[in-house]
Parts: sequence; structure tokens; C-alpha cells
Amino acid sequence: MTVKRLVLNFGSRCVDFRIGPDALGEFSRISRGVVGRPVRAFVVEDPALPQEVSTRIAHELIDAGFKIERWQAPEAASITFEVISEVLALLGSAQITADDVIVAAGGVRVTSLGAYVARLWCGSTPCVLVPTDLEGMVCAATASEPIDVAGTDGHVLLRPEPSMVFCDVSLLSGDPEPAGNVLLLGAALADSKRSWDRLKDHAAKIGEGDPVAIVDAVCNAQTCRRSVVASANPSARHALSFGVTTARALRACLARRDAPAPWWQLLAEGMRFEARLATEAGKFSVEEVFALDDALEDLGVEELAFDIDVEEFLKALEEENARWSNRLFFALPKGFGSIRLVNVDDEVLRRHAEAYLASRAELLDDAE
Repeated sequence: MTVKRLVLNFGSRCVDFRIGPDALGEFSRISRGVVGRPVRAFVVEDPALPQEVSTRIAHELIDAGFKIERWQAPEAASITFEVISEVLALLGSAQITADDVIVAAGGVRVTSLGAYVARLWCGSTPCVLVPTDLEGMVCAATASEPIDVAGTDGHVLLRPEPSMVFCDVSLLSGDPEPAGNVLLLGAALADSKRSWDRLKDHAAKIGEGDPVAIVDAVCNAQTCRRSVVASANPSARHALSFGVTTARALRACLARRDAPAPWWQLLAEGMRFEARLATEAGKFSVEEVFALDDALEDLGVEELAFDIDVEEFLKALEEENARWSNRLFFALPKGFGSIRLVNVDDEVLRRHAEAYLASRAELLDDAE
């Protein structure tokens, strides 16, 4: 399989997106085109990046004509302004200019860090992101992790503006990567019926780590996410928020029980619940709700068991949403390729919440 190329047009800028197996073999040739003349490159590395991958990236950049400086990110779980300041100081010491390139290789946190410092340095410096997990491959061109600031609840963030996103699917472990798989499902549903049908058909292969299926799904996700981010319709720009409102509420409820769950699992639960809301508040068929459940299972995303009171859940929906919006709306499918903000009737919301929470409590009973 050759390295595929997509040019993601955001209007005033473009992102050169490359993906394929053993793609690092072409990194030297391709990275050379990011700048007019290769001089210096500053590489931000994930501490979990295998040594052989780190060495290979360095050699590819040197072969392209760059003099490189490397820095390993700390193992902290979040991005802070202190870490950003440290990297900016190192860029100054390395004499990086707006004509040079910043490369970030690793998981989502490290590629997000690289995107942040590239936007800040010299007002904007060419940036190449090399995500090494599926979640990063899906979202590196369109979304970054928030900067961790006390009391801000994830509100401090910027969209990334990389020059290139370079994905080598051979770097994936081969094990299920549910964090990325959930994002693939959300993108397919927001794109079109054709994309949704393809995702359903290939879900089992994606869950098994099949590189051909993954490349196809990631490419489809890029075109969808670009369309959402660049949309002129304010409501349409929330299409990737399908499941997010419920996920935030569940996170708050489970945190009070000292039973946190990973974000990807909360997001999947949010999609399951909001898909059911969409059968009444949107135009999502019951058959497609079950198809969504099956697709998540094929992608390796199991249902989450918990016991939450209905009143607590409804209150959490209102409180968590109020941190982000002045009105309680859900991003629901009104049709394939059309996820829009919808106001859900209180009676409909309560009825579906009761049924959903009862089903999750049953899972807890079955586990015991």
C-alpha cells in the first residue's frame, strides 16, 4: 500500500495529510517540502516513543538536510503553560526561525504540545505532527488537547494549524485502540450515509487493527472533520460534539463515586444515549441505534456499567452543559451527514434517561 495524501483546505490555510504503512520510509523526502530550504528542525518527542522510532525520525530529518535538536516531553498527564514556556525557551536556544520546522512525534498530548508552540513561535512556524496512536491520527489536524489551567475545566485551547500530519500506521500496536475508534464512528456518522455504511461494514476489521481498513476510515474522518471545523453554519460546527454533553455529565457523576472512566468510554456512552434521544428529537431510526451499538462493540468499545440516580444525572446534564453554553442543547443526528444542535423536551429527556440508566444498572447487577 502506498502512502496516501489528502490536502485539507481550511480556507486561509491547508494541511498536508499523509498516511500509510511504513510511511516513515518516505519521511525524508516528504518533510523536505514543508520549508523552502531545510536548515533547522526542533523535535518534540513523547517519552513513550520507542527508541528505534525516535532514531529513525532523526535520521530521516538529517537526510532531508536539517540540523536537528531533540527534546523529550515530561511524562505529565496534561499540557501546562510551564511546559509550553520551557519548550519556547529551548526554541530560542536552538535559534529556530519562522523558516525552520517544529516536529512533534508521539501521542495526542505531545502532538498537541507541538501544535501549540508552533502557533506561538514567531507568530506561526511550520509544524509537522507525527501521531503514533490512532486517536492522534484521527484528530491531530483538527483538534488539540486543552491546556491544563486550574479552574478552567478544559476551556483553554486552540485549534492546531500544522503544515503536515504524517501518519505511519505501522507504528500502531495492533491492539484495539478504542480512543481512536470512537472518534472514527462519530466522524462517519457526521459525514454521510455512505461513510456510515462503510464504517459499519469495516468496524470489525478496524477493531482488529487491519491497516487497510484503518487507513480508509482515517482518511474519511479527515474530510468530515475538516468540513465540520470549516463550516459557516454555527450549528453544523457542533457535529463532532455528538455524545459530548452526556459524556461530561457521566464524568461528573462517576467522579463523585470515585469511579472514573476513560474519556473515550464516556464519549461512547454519550453517543449511545444521545442516539436514543435522536429517535424522537431527531430523525435517527431505531434500527440505526442498534447498528451504532453493534459498531461500537465491533470496534472494541464495551458498554459501561454504573448505577446513577435519574435526578442526579439530569442535574449533571444541566450543570456540566452550563460550563460551556447558556442553553442545554444536544448535538443529535437529524439525518446522515447532518448533526445539529437540538433542544430536547424535558419529558422525552427524562423518559430516555430512566430507560438508559436502568439498563446500565442491570449491567452492574449482571457483573456481580
